[in-house]
This record gives sequence, C-alpha cells and structure tokens, in this order.
Amino acid sequence: MKLSEFSTLAFILTAFVSGCGQYGGGASVVPEVTVLPPDFGSGSDEGAGEVEGAAPTASSSSGGSGFGTLEGRIVLTGTAPVVAPLIAAGADVKDKEVCAETDVPDDKFVLGSDNGIENVFVYLSKAPKGGKGLEAGGDDIIFDQKGCRFKPHALIVPTGRTLRVLSGDAVAHNTHTYPQKNDSVNSGVAPNDREGVLNFQYRRAESAPIAVTCDYHGWMKAWHLPIDHPYAAVTQDGGKFTIADLPAGKHQLALWHESVDGNFIERKYEVTIQSDATNSVVIEVPSSRFVLN
Repeated sequence: MKLSEFSTLAFILTAFVSGCGQYGGGASVVPEVTVLPPDFGSGSDEGAGEVEGAAPTASSSSGGSGFGTLEGRIVLTGTAPVVAPLIAAGADVKDKEVCAETDVPDDKFVLGSDNGIENVFVYLSKAPKGGKGLEAGGDDIIFDQKGCRFKPHALIVPTGRTLRVLSGDAVAHNTHTYPQKNDSVNSGVAPNDREGVLNFQYRRAESAPIAVTCDYHGWMKAWHLPIDHPYAAVTQDGGKFTIADLPAGKHQLALWHESVDGNFIERKYEVTIQSDATNSVVIEVPSSRFVLN
C-alpha cells in the first residue's frame, strides 16, 4: 500500500469512528492507530518481529542466538562454623521414640566436600528473554519426612506441578506453608503415609523461597521455591549446581541461603553465557556472612 493510499484509509476510518463510536450506556470505543512506514507492504521482511530498543527482563539480557549451560560451585571461605544437632539422641521431646531415636542434624547450614555450601537456591528472578518454558506434565514432586526431618530441606517446585507429601515416620506430622503469593497449606500428615494423601500445587511464582514447618514438631523446617520457569537449582554436595539451556548473553542470578544475613548472598550476580558451551563459575562466600544463632 502506498503512503497516500494509507493516509486516505486512515482519514476514512477516523470519520467512521467519529460518527459511530458510541455504544449503549455512553461508552466509546477509541481505536488504536498505528502509523505504518512508507514501504509497508513492499515485500521486505527486514526487521520483522523485532521491536527496536525493547528492554530485556530484569534478570537477563540476550546476547545472541543459542543456549548454554551454567555449572558452578558455591564455596565457603574462612573458618567453618560448628552447627550442633537440632535434637540430640535421647532428648525428651514430643514423640521422642521416633524424633530422638538418633541425632537430628540442623540443616540450616550444611557444608559438603571441598567446603561446598549446600542448600543454596540459585535462580533467575524472572524468565529470561528468549528462554524456554516449563515442560508440560511431569511426575509429581516428592516432599518426604523421616526421623522428624523434612527431606529435601531445600526444594525447587515448578508452578502447576503436583507436590506430594509423604511420611516415613510412625508419628503424625503437619505441613504448614508460608507463601507470599500463593494460598497457604496447613494440613496433617498421617503416620507412615507413603501414598501422599496430602498433595497440592503452587499456582504462582514466589520472589524468594518460602518456609515450610511442622506445627507438631517445632524444630522441623524446610524451604520451597515455587517458580514459573526452568532456570533454578539448589546446590548439592560440594556446593555444586547446574542450570541448562540458558539463552546466550548476560544474566543476573539470585543466590539465596536461609542462614546468610538478609538471606541473599547476592541478588544480582552477573554471569555471561556463551552459546553451545558449558560455562563455569566458582562463587566464594566468607563465613562471616552466616548468622547461625
């Protein structure tokens, strides 16, 4: 279409809306007018589908096509703190025959091999531009408890996936979640329930991990991170984590641990991902950052 023809069409549309734009109740419809360039319809596809100057998400900035993998370790520097068991074997606590049969370790700080810090959440705060979505379906996610201790202690939960709560203890438990954006769950779990009568889903992503407790046994605590994209991990033995299929370019990671002062080791730790490559990083955290009282 020539520019002169487009201008004529715009004038006709404007005149039509001016005369017929009122609907019952006094509401008016105001059309959204897009001014097209002179060469619109010339057959050229150059620049199609792109928005000049479009801003990236707060978490990522795509640097080109392709995807890469991020592998990393989070390690402690300085003197490692000594963390006593939450419950000592034989302690006089509720359901002590089960809960104090052996020591119950304190999972709020776990140091693995080579000074690797476990149970650190590593994630993008928002889905990256050009990233992949969550896979549809998938097996239920298992959240268990044994020896009056939640397992796992730190868990990534994709939104829309079913979380099934099990128990391997011969005593009753309770699962109580403390979300900011989702409905709270507060329900009992029968002894030795290996079917998962209690199951639920998080419908919305949370900006930070949320606490999960057992109201029957006050020392029991875990953390869930409901998230709406696949770019998240929890560090395991050796402080290791892997996040696959990150779009090439720069990304800002949130690093969260329950015992760090303020919880965030870093809110915007920047990494650069090269396409079709495994990108490695080692992140050091001084022991002075942890508050374990």
